[in-house]
Amino acid sequence: MARRKRVTPGGYAYHVCNRGSRKGVILRTYEDYSNFITLINAAREKFRMRILAHNLLGNHFHFVLWPRGDDDVPRFMKWLEQKHAQRFHRKGGTVGSGAVFQGRYVSRMISEDRKLFTALRYVESNARRHGFVKRAEDWPWCSAWNRAPIGPTVVIDDSPVLRPSNWLDFLNE
Repeated sequence: MARRKRVTPGGYAYHVCNRGSRKGVILRTYEDYSNFITLINAAREKFRMRILAHNLLGNHFHFVLWPRGDDDVPRFMKWLEQKHAQRFHRKGGTVGSGAVFQGRYVSRMISEDRKLFTALRYVESNARRHGFVKRAEDWPWCSAWNRAPIGPTVVIDDSPVLRPSNWLDFLNE
C-alpha cells in the first residue's frame, strides 16, 4: 500500500526532524557535519526553501522551514536525505546495508506566531537540552551559534516572528 501524500501548503512554517535508523549516528566527524551543511545549502537553493532555524546532532536533526510553495517541504527533504544517505553509505562502505534514517521525516505545520516562537526556541536549544553544551549558542552545528564560523554555515532566513534582543537568555533558561 502506498504512503499517503503529505499536504504541506506553502506560506506556513514547519518543524521538521528525523533521526538515524535504530537511533544510529548519521553525522560522526567534522567532515560529515560540513558536508551535510553543504547539502542543506544546495537543497535550499535548488528548492528556494527558507530556513529559519536548524540544529544538527550526531543521531538526528531539526529544522524550522518556511516554504514558498506547496509541496516544497517534501521535495526539499527527499533530496536532502537521499543525497546524505548516498554519501553516508559510500563513505562507510555500507551501500546496500539498509536505511540511514529511521523512516520518513516528521513534519509539523506551525500556524500561529506563538507556536513558531516556541519551535524556534526548541530547535535552537536542542543541543543544550541533550547536554552537549552548557549554552545553546556554544553548539557549532546550530543556527544559534554566535562565533566565527568553523566551516560552512547554513544560510538562515529572516523569520516572520522576530527574536527578541535577549533571545539567548530564552534559549538557555
